[in-house]
Amino acid sequence: MLRRTIRLPVAGTKWNCCEAPRRLFSSSNPTYQSQQQEPPPLTANVVRGPSLLQTSIPRSNPSLMFLPGLRSLPFWTSYNHETNENRVAYQEPTLVRVVEHLEANVSVISEEYHRVAPTLASDYKIKDKANEHSLHKGQWDWHSYMTKGQIQGQFAQYFPNTTQILQELRTENGMPARLLLEDIPFGYAFFSTLHPRSKIDPHTSPMNLRWRIHLPLQVPKGAAEVDENSGLPRCGIRVGNQVKTWTQDKALVLDDSYDHCVWNETDEKRVLFLLDIWHGDIPPQERQDIVGMFRHAQDQGWVKK
Repeated sequence: MLRRTIRLPVAGTKWNCCEAPRRLFSSSNPTYQSQQQEPPPLTANVVRGPSLLQTSIPRSNPSLMFLPGLRSLPFWTSYNHETNENRVAYQEPTLVRVVEHLEANVSVISEEYHRVAPTLASDYKIKDKANEHSLHKGQWDWHSYMTKGQIQGQFAQYFPNTTQILQELRTENGMPARLLLEDIPFGYAFFSTLHPRSKIDPHTSPMNLRWRIHLPLQVPKGAAEVDENSGLPRCGIRVGNQVKTWTQDKALVLDDSYDHCVWNETDEKRVLFLLDIWHGDIPPQERQDIVGMFRHAQDQGWVKK
């Protein structure tokens, strides 16, 4: 049986979730032999990767694991202000569906956020967001629908309309659809509020399995104004060597396995709903394989649920 492997970009990378699958599927490993554990019949495999060639051109470069063969772009949407058209790269069907669905419901999501979120405490905790999410300066608030691939039950209590809109993305033609990045520790969906004079330092995501969608609900006034010192917009995002600002109510899709950073140097909050979905080049069987790998690691106690 042919399997595509998830390759570690740097030999010797340390991470519990990564070490466990290597032990699980390495037949020469003493731990594997002594425990006589059989891997699930259909699963992914984590192996040490070859050396990487890096050039001056920014490319996808996740910090932990890399699935080869996926199309890669810093940004997957391009908004034309003159035509009011938000184009999706390659007219990728999955992204077109999700972008159109979110934009069609943006007023409902925005109204619910502005009515409810100010009454709630942020669920963002630095100690729970090591590495990828410990890089911010200033104040960054979350209200989470999905954290580490797990749907958060309390979200529906406070944001029922947004929950219903997201639930519609979890089915297709009346059947369950593995679209959201559920059941693996890299899946997030949350209201993201970046306060004035705050920023998120440059970093890359742990893997390249996802597309990250930003649905802007509040773009600060003057966000696109260029700062004389930095030459950058006062509120924006850089992915690779491309810089963009958000457009109110228009989804922005990015590949966060590129080096990227975010900043807000205005006097107003920047608010968006962030949603992770599977990269469209990963077919359903491979998604099941990857989920199965992490589920087995969790069952063995190698990865915290």
